[in-house]
Amino acid sequence: LDEDEDDEDDDEEQHDDAVPKINLPPSPVKNYAFTTDHQLTDLIETVLQPTHAQFTTSSEWKVHANAAKFERLLDEKYGPFRPFVDRYPQIERTLRSIQRKYAKGRLSPFRSEEDQPMSKSTAIILLFMMQRNGVRWEALALAAVFLLVGLQPWALVALVTVGHRIMMGRKARRVGGMKKNIVPTEPYYAIRDDDDDDDARVGIKDLSDEEERRRRNDLLRTPVGIRMDDKATAAVEDIFASTQEEAKYDVLVLGSGPSSLYTAALLSRAGKKVLVLCTDLEDASGCVAATSANGPKWDGVPFDLQSNDISHASKQQRLLAPALCSTTDPQGGIRLARIGSERDGFAHTVLSIPGCGTDSHNDAVPFVLHAGGVQAIAEDAAAALGDSWPASDGTAGESNSAQYLEFCNTVNATASKYYLDKLIPDEVNKMRNADLYQQTGIRYASGYLNKLVPLNGHVRALLAGMGMKDENLRPGMLSMAAHVTNVSALCSSEGLCYPVGGPRAVCKALESVVLQNGGKVLTGVDLKEFIFEEEENDGDKAEERKKKSEPGKKGDVDKKDGEEGKAPPAPQCIGVALASGREVRVREDGAVISMLGFIPTFVMLLNDDIRTKHGVPRGLPALSERRPLLKVLVGLRGTADELSITGADWYRLPNACRAFDETNPSTGEIQLGEIGIGRGSSVDSANDGGDNGDPSASVDNADDIRASDSAARRGKHSKKGSARRNKFDTGVSWIKVSFPSAKDPSWHDRYDDISTCVITIEADDDFVTKFDSKPSIFSNHKVGTENAERMKKRVLKDLYDNFPQLEGKVEFSKILGPIRAGLSHKPERYAAKGIRPETLYPGLFLGGSDLTVGDSFSGAIVGGWLAANAAM
Repeated sequence: LDEDEDDEDDDEEQHDDAVPKINLPPSPVKNYAFTTDHQLTDLIETVLQPTHAQFTTSSEWKVHANAAKFERLLDEKYGPFRPFVDRYPQIERTLRSIQRKYAKGRLSPFRSEEDQPMSKSTAIILLFMMQRNGVRWEALALAAVFLLVGLQPWALVALVTVGHRIMMGRKARRVGGMKKNIVPTEPYYAIRDDDDDDDARVGIKDLSDEEERRRRNDLLRTPVGIRMDDKATAAVEDIFASTQEEAKYDVLVLGSGPSSLYTAALLSRAGKKVLVLCTDLEDASGCVAATSANGPKWDGVPFDLQSNDISHASKQQRLLAPALCSTTDPQGGIRLARIGSERDGFAHTVLSIPGCGTDSHNDAVPFVLHAGGVQAIAEDAAAALGDSWPASDGTAGESNSAQYLEFCNTVNATASKYYLDKLIPDEVNKMRNADLYQQTGIRYASGYLNKLVPLNGHVRALLAGMGMKDENLRPGMLSMAAHVTNVSALCSSEGLCYPVGGPRAVCKALESVVLQNGGKVLTGVDLKEFIFEEEENDGDKAEERKKKSEPGKKGDVDKKDGEEGKAPPAPQCIGVALASGREVRVREDGAVISMLGFIPTFVMLLNDDIRTKHGVPRGLPALSERRPLLKVLVGLRGTADELSITGADWYRLPNACRAFDETNPSTGEIQLGEIGIGRGSSVDSANDGGDNGDPSASVDNADDIRASDSAARRGKHSKKGSARRNKFDTGVSWIKVSFPSAKDPSWHDRYDDISTCVITIEADDDFVTKFDSKPSIFSNHKVGTENAERMKKRVLKDLYDNFPQLEGKVEFSKILGPIRAGLSHKPERYAAKGIRPETLYPGLFLGGSDLTVGDSFSGAIVGGWLAANAAM
């Protein structure tokens, strides 16, 4: 290395020696033109900056390009909100901050494993405890999402908010093509001007109070609906159609009475054109009119055959208002009057129960129910039956009857949910907890009576009679759901009410709504069977029909074992065929609503071939029909005051006769007997088994009740009743005596000095035969005039024995029946999944009291409301 450095130094010396040195002149002294700071600043501003901007070689042009690109991106990102973002730049900074947090996972709707409030095992235990304590399924689902899925609290709140908005939107959305604005209607008693223009508003002439009263009375003397006979052929010709294209009506309603017309009026308000066909009766109100053969003053006088006593009147008025409301009156001119008077404490029901209030099981002391609610009944039970007195502050205190009545009211408060669930598919209902009403519905009433009222047999018999006064069914065979509904109705503090003008007034008002919306009401129609659309193997209609007939969705069908899912789609119901051979059809996507009950609908009117192929609603074969009724109409001479009669219905209830309780002498334990076992009790219920007093006894779920023949075939004669015939026994058998004219305060404005009485008994084996079919049904006999007269005489003797003041006051009497009374109130009825308004046949719907509780005005109206909503 040293040698190399020496060589480099030698080379540099040789190079220096080769280049000659030049002496440069000294640099001149610089004389600056600008010697002050001010002058230098001027030079920079005027010369250097513009020159630098023009001749610089830096990349400042990229800055301007990026700025332009940023401006363009802001315009694309914010659009019309760009000026707002420029004015408030903190918004953009906030958004960017949120984006950065989300990118880091700090805004995820799910929590990390470290942030979980508890372990999954603990969460599962907590959810199980919530479910066992009856927490609603909605709250249970939210708790599961929060604890198991790990949803953040803010995300849970957002989920609840969105769900609530969706539900509110669904409630606000009109269904079934319902009009946005409901067309107002005039009261039924208004004088309407005929006009050639169908769209013209009907006018109302001003009437004085007296003129309005006379007009109402004149209208109420005439039946409801148009009689379908030769004279009315021209008026009803438009109802007939051989095809759906020719049909002029959207909905057919089959039935009579306030519930049928209420259903029709609701659908008319919703924009449907409705045709009501009333079978058998000549009056769509459900009344039967006397004729001139009974005397000139009896011509056209109506006898109320149905149960039109109204409990909890204020609630029923709210339910009736949407169908009745008119331009001048929210109730359509209908008023309700309390049954009874202040003199008798508005007494509405009298119960004569064998053994109740007396030591002898064959005698009875009538127990009067009147307005005042639970407190009044408990005080009367304490005074007459030896029960403990209720507390002075209005609570139950030590009173067994008051405690039991309050329990029934508590259970009945959940009935609305149970009936509303009939409009919801089974898939949804399975996710919801069974309410108290549903749980008690599949159990027998005797178990609750024996457990809650074990010490006083008289009080237990009274409560049993209150729970089922309209069917001769002992508590050991009665569903607790029907029991609590009847008890709650009689516990109304308002008492029972009756329409002023009777059921005709209600039906006239409802008929007016139907007529003013283009509908029609026809009576005396003889139905033959339902009409179904031809089955299609392919196409959109067949596919839609298949979906509708899937089990658990709209109508469940009872199939034979091993045939689940193999039944073809049920055909569409498009109308009804009449006995005359003519057909009445509905428009496409129309509906046929039967208010006749499940037995007449699926056994009498459904074609055998279709029933065999497609079946009946699930659970129906396991049910039984109630024993048909006989009605004895009695025309009385004199007013209610002259005859000393009231509007209170009188019942004799052998099905609630006091039990034979025994005391074990060695242990002192009371062995409770069976309520309703004695003289006059129903042979049907006595032979059908039932509950022996076990409060946990219940029927199986209807899903497990499978009929061997889902076609509901008519079987052979019942062998159970062959050993003991069901015969009406004067002074012993079940009976109801009603005075409809005494309930209506306006009756004597229309009919001066006459009164009406309707006596109801069960048809005995001389009039009907019970069959061991699935479902169990009754067949009517052709009874000769002599047998009918003998029965009428026995019934009138019973009337005179209990109302001796009426002897010699009867101007005429007439027996009607047998009349079908719907399904029996056994627990199987409330367990059957197919007892719902929608059926497995698209276009065919069920309504009326078979969906709820029989012989109840409120139950029939709720059944009509369910049918109308299902058909929408």
